[in-house]
Amino acid sequence: MDTSTTSRLRRAASPSRSGERRTMLGRIVLAATCACACGQPAVVSTDYSFRTPFTDINPFTGMRQIEKWDLGGTAVAHRSFVRLTAEAQGSKGWMVSQQPLTMPAWSAMLEIRASGQSPHLYGDGLAIWLTKTHEHVEGPVFGREDKWDGLGLFFDTFQNIDHSHHHKHPYIYAMTNDGTKEYIPDADKADPGKQALPGAVDNSGCSYEFRYAEAREDVTVLNHTRVHFSYKDKTLKLRLQQTSVGMAKDWYQCFEMKDVELPNPAFFGVSSATGDLVDNHDIIQFVVRPIEGDADVDADYDTWEKAEKVEKDARLADFDLRPPEALQRDYQRVLRAQAEAIKLLTGDVETLKQQLEFQLSAIATGVSSTKKNLDQKAEAMGNMVDHVKNSAEMRKTIDEQKSTIEKLTKDMTNVASNVGGGGWKLPFFVLFAMILGVAGVGYNKYKKLYGKSHLP
Repeated sequence: MDTSTTSRLRRAASPSRSGERRTMLGRIVLAATCACACGQPAVVSTDYSFRTPFTDINPFTGMRQIEKWDLGGTAVAHRSFVRLTAEAQGSKGWMVSQQPLTMPAWSAMLEIRASGQSPHLYGDGLAIWLTKTHEHVEGPVFGREDKWDGLGLFFDTFQNIDHSHHHKHPYIYAMTNDGTKEYIPDADKADPGKQALPGAVDNSGCSYEFRYAEAREDVTVLNHTRVHFSYKDKTLKLRLQQTSVGMAKDWYQCFEMKDVELPNPAFFGVSSATGDLVDNHDIIQFVVRPIEGDADVDADYDTWEKAEKVEKDARLADFDLRPPEALQRDYQRVLRAQAEAIKLLTGDVETLKQQLEFQLSAIATGVSSTKKNLDQKAEAMGNMVDHVKNSAEMRKTIDEQKSTIEKLTKDMTNVASNVGGGGWKLPFFVLFAMILGVAGVGYNKYKKLYGKSHLP
């Protein structure tokens, strides 16, 4: 072996190259892992998928936008999430994919965050759509029109005590519609031939606590719910997983519905609505991947998720510092601690950005709602002032008429007492009664016009 070859090998084996070798190793593992089960690579379809951070700005509106997706209603794209609805009553927000879905089999993961201040009363929920048309028309079904043509995946958080339910809320369920049936959540009033009823199809839903109460001490912006749903061989599967800071629960198998017919092509959509009860409904990311061959849907997703983690760890490995001077034990210890601190700081900064954005969005909604309420109250008080002013003027007029009538009565009584008796008294008192009657009619007219509460 010649000297140059030996020198290259030494440089390759030196600690200064260890970071590069780890990065290269991570990429090799990633490539091997991505060659997933059944020999198919873990491909993400960019036509339907989106991930944070959302940095694309619309040059005409100055608002953030999602590539290949349309946003409408109250939906607002922030850097680290899309807020469909905030904690404001009567809100409807939605987003719809611009690209039609034509894949015969696919796997999708939607990461959501449903949260609010109230620990018990909240609503209404959100929905994932796969419909025949791209157009979104606002309506009563989680922010979308009734009688949709396609699939609806509903995340219902509103426990309507006026309706008869056969399940516990929050409730997740799937429903298909041919564009002719009305959606109705009331089991007692449903007509299967004309209406679409939650839970009417076997194994089409489950109860799952996917919502977070923000008043809890252990809740952060990193509390999300992952919704993994797939379609293959006319079978629709859905499972859920809750996440926290650096942790995730085991997957919960929600349902596996058979003989599901979907439009082809179809368009993905997500919508949300609030009524008298409110919640924040946020979308973090949406990842769609094709499924081919005989691959197991859940195993395919788990393999892809592991590959994602390997890739992330490989990127973080670039922070590891291993210069030649760090051969001594103390230097190695210090630099290793510095590298770990940089990794933690990077994660904390990103979390802080999300936390600030989340809180600022909530503050903006609160300020807007408060201003609206104050404007309404100011207008009502202005109307009340005008009403009181008019009432005072009418009170003065009525008092004047009352004094005139009393004076007239007194004068007529004096005349009657000073004049001797005779047959002329009867017509006189009839005329006097008529005058009093006319005055009483006027009095009652003003009394009815301005209300009893403003009269003596």
